[in-house]
Amino acid sequence: MTKIQIGAASLASLIAMIQSGAAFAQSAPATPPVAAKSFAPEEIIVTAQRRSETLERTPVAVSVLSANALQRQAIVTEVDLQIATPGLTIRAGQNSNQLNYALRGQSLDAFSDTRPGVLPYFNEIQLDGVGGGSSAFYDLQSVQVLKGPQGTLFGRNSTGGAVLFTSAKPTRNFGGYVSGRLGNYKLRQIEGAVNLPIVGDKVIARIAGFYEKRDGYQLNLFNNKRAGDVDRFGLRGSLHLALSNSISNDLVVDYLHSNGNSLAGLINSLEPTGLVPLIALTNFGNQAQYNFLINAFTGGAAGCNATTNNCAAAYAAAHPTLDPGGIASYLATQNARGPYKIESDGPSKYRGRNIIVSNITAIDVGTNTKIRNIFGYTYLENGIAGDIDGTPYGIDDNGNGGKNDNTRQYSEELQLVGNALGGKLNYVFGGFYSHETNENLTTSLLLQFPPLTSVTRYNKLTTRDMYAGYGQGTYDLSEATGIKGLGVTVGARYTHEKIKFDVLPADTAYLAPPAQLATYDFHQNKAFGNVSWTLGIQEQVNPNLLIYVASRRSYKNGGYNGIQNPVPGLGPNGGNGYGLETLTDAEIGVKYRGRVGNIPTQFNLAVYEDWIKDGQRVAYTLLGSTPAAVTVNIPRSKVSGVEFDGSVHPASWLSLGGAVNYTNARFTDSLVSIGGGAPVLFGTYPDTPKWSGSVFGEISVPVQNSITASFRSDVYSQSLFWFASTGNRSPGAHVDGYTLVNFRLGLEDSNSGWSVSAHLKNAFNKVYYAGGIATGELFQFNTVVPGAPRTFFAEARFKF
Repeated sequence: MTKIQIGAASLASLIAMIQSGAAFAQSAPATPPVAAKSFAPEEIIVTAQRRSETLERTPVAVSVLSANALQRQAIVTEVDLQIATPGLTIRAGQNSNQLNYALRGQSLDAFSDTRPGVLPYFNEIQLDGVGGGSSAFYDLQSVQVLKGPQGTLFGRNSTGGAVLFTSAKPTRNFGGYVSGRLGNYKLRQIEGAVNLPIVGDKVIARIAGFYEKRDGYQLNLFNNKRAGDVDRFGLRGSLHLALSNSISNDLVVDYLHSNGNSLAGLINSLEPTGLVPLIALTNFGNQAQYNFLINAFTGGAAGCNATTNNCAAAYAAAHPTLDPGGIASYLATQNARGPYKIESDGPSKYRGRNIIVSNITAIDVGTNTKIRNIFGYTYLENGIAGDIDGTPYGIDDNGNGGKNDNTRQYSEELQLVGNALGGKLNYVFGGFYSHETNENLTTSLLLQFPPLTSVTRYNKLTTRDMYAGYGQGTYDLSEATGIKGLGVTVGARYTHEKIKFDVLPADTAYLAPPAQLATYDFHQNKAFGNVSWTLGIQEQVNPNLLIYVASRRSYKNGGYNGIQNPVPGLGPNGGNGYGLETLTDAEIGVKYRGRVGNIPTQFNLAVYEDWIKDGQRVAYTLLGSTPAAVTVNIPRSKVSGVEFDGSVHPASWLSLGGAVNYTNARFTDSLVSIGGGAPVLFGTYPDTPKWSGSVFGEISVPVQNSITASFRSDVYSQSLFWFASTGNRSPGAHVDGYTLVNFRLGLEDSNSGWSVSAHLKNAFNKVYYAGGIATGELFQFNTVVPGAPRTFFAEARFKF
């Protein structure tokens, strides 16, 4: 609690300063300069508490990007969202289409099969993670990033936060927009939407869509093809029905179709202590060593002759272009080329088909009281085939079978929302049910050094049925205490979830020898029941200033890991199961929107500490002779942090702002056995840069009549972060910190509806990395996935 107490002391000083500043503003002369008087920052509405309220009156740490901000900052990918929201990490795993959100140290390890620590929602429907993008960034009303555990009000418990995507709603007037973009790497993109009032304001439709095609940023020298190609389109239909004065229905159907391939991971570091001696095995230039290892792996069955070195000679003849020095020599070659020229021998393709249906019925049943029914359906098909080792040596890839996930989910939620007791109590009560199935078929081609080659198929079906009941209310204590603006928030949720895990017939586990089969359980299940809660007290000190204190508890239920054989039991004992994770937090926050002196100002500050029990983390190891990703529970962890963002508007033509995040994430009790072996120390907290931040400046000046010119610059920076929990055993499993600079130049006619803009991203062509796979402990090397190089494009947009 030390850091929280320090934060509280600093907070008190800051609040005093704010109050004095606000008082100064109120006592300032009544006739401020015209520019400052005529300007007010955009009011932002959020739904972090499942009701609409202004950002500065919401006692939750949340970052919001409005439709205008999304368009002006050209936020069209998850990586763009990270740059616009410091503290949010978008971490790549095997490649650029295996993505994961991370907030406040809560994330999802690659190949772990745990639930994400941060969950995305589209129009209040929970999705199954990021993948290659569960919904495209077009025609959105807003994106909200909720920070901290979300355990009471949203569909599924999440320990790190939630990302809420809300699509633009139909309106009663005919209109819409169309935009086009052209840029380097042969970027072509068109996007548009049209609003159609069909029967006055009773039946209104909106149709939106986009198409995008772009060449990949990498050139694969192995096959002379690009890697990272984008070829996708999306369609979205929205229909609003006003069935009566008190009943309305909003239906949204979203379809996303993606093809192309992925930016590939590339080898970036060696770990000589790894379990499988690939540094030596790929060094077929040392023929005697190669022959010895092949014989050792096969128990002599390979028939390698120590005199003629026949195995090494045969391999060299079959692979005449390979560096005989192996991956140690190849690493130097790859480093000299840089990350955008690769030599990857695995297949490279990506396929995504996503359907999301959101249907929300609202019934007014009394003064300020409403019943809401929220039905959701999602079908997310995600197929990736790619190289995992980032080399031409045939060490590990998905083959043509790839890694395929098909997820279907039905959800039903019934809410009662309103206020009571003369408006003193705002409440939300509800019940939630979801049925989710995920079928995974993953092919793994390992050690393609004949006769070592191993082909493994994992084919699993995971079924989750969840029931929940919840309630949360905020009560105004002003009258009872005499402190105007004082309120208390209490919420709780009971969740029961049953998880069923079935190994399907295509899984190669069925081909194991009888003695090994006897240790397997092909049909496992478990159930969890828990209560999550939130407690908070807040004071609306004045119309501009909110102070709040909150504590919450949330969970991630246990489950089964599909990337290992179905041995019953938990990961430390060699099993494929993992247990419940529990997170409890404490947070102090301040929000302000008003004037300091005579300058429009807004800012948000949060200081928090999280205590995590039995955190779910993955390690890569050998179970017997089989490589496996083993998920285990780390007994204790702690995350402390400070988040600040704000903006000022010194003049009507100038906006300045920025954000800074400090996160101190660490394991405090982390000695855990993996697969029944000796305990291992988990020493590096993954996916969590200690520092991240941004600054921006925007100038907007009139040119003539209704035409305005604008110039904006954004700078984003973050420090080093690990992509492994055991970086103490694999020191190369991290990416260095980096700084990116973006520019935008625009011209807009507010009367005619046209605008043109030019965008330059990563202006100084900084080479940086977005994540990786830490297989150093297993295969003696780690891989990293590069971020985007310098890109530029021009956009023309017309509103009608």
